[in-house]
Amino acid sequence: MQISFEQLYEIDEIFSKKGWRGLKNNRGVAIEDIAFSLFERLEDEEEFDLVKVLLEKYFLCTHYDDYCFQMARNIEETFSGEKIVIIPVSDAKGKIKSGHAIGYDLTRFLEDENFSEMLVLESLDSVSHRIAEFSIIVVDDFVGSGSQFRAFVRKCAAAYGLSYRDVYLYSIAMMSKARTRISDYCYSAVPLLELSPALSGSSSFGSGWDPLAVYDRIEDRASVSKGYRRGYLKSEALVTMKKTPNNTLPIFWCRNDSEGGTWPAIFPRG
Repeated sequence: MQISFEQLYEIDEIFSKKGWRGLKNNRGVAIEDIAFSLFERLEDEEEFDLVKVLLEKYFLCTHYDDYCFQMARNIEETFSGEKIVIIPVSDAKGKIKSGHAIGYDLTRFLEDENFSEMLVLESLDSVSHRIAEFSIIVVDDFVGSGSQFRAFVRKCAAAYGLSYRDVYLYSIAMMSKARTRISDYCYSAVPLLELSPALSGSSSFGSGWDPLAVYDRIEDRASVSKGYRRGYLKSEALVTMKKTPNNTLPIFWCRNDSEGGTWPAIFPRG
């Protein structure tokens, strides 16, 4: 669509309010430039209004210090004098995941003397013989669907006899849908931010049009596989951490359009 001067101003205001002016994505491209390219791919006012609202709600967080500081204060207050293990969520293949960044940064803000014992581990092997002595604090930056966390806890329960009631999940952000899915896998979940689905869980779009239908029209023009429509497990997330999770709406991260060309991804995945 042809973007009007008034619409250009509205887009510019979003970037100004969010402090995104001059920011570059992980490809080294100014995100404001790509945003204009995305808006040019839209076909009508409804699509423009939808993407504008989605950008206004988007959570971009690539610096974790403030959140890790808050997390550390909560952990020290909750587990003072106890034995704790800090461990990042990992997958079955043992790959480095986003939780490792949280686990590393978090230790800068935790004082050992506030606990009877504090261990920061990548595996529970070394404490397998006394696992029941510890509260297991699992950390991640973002919990989208909860699937990875559930698999991690099941694996630890089978390998070490870990009890779900000794598991605590801390994260910077979590989708509300994930909290429901993980409730039987930990004693408590402590996200610093809990996020609702961007389309079906929002009243920001007014009445008279269906945001899901309008979004689907846009997504149809991008190349998105069936399993990632509206984000993995239809999470409808609007999140970019150090990387963009696949739970995020794909119009913000997919690389190609439906005709094989390049799609203007503001926050491409790694």
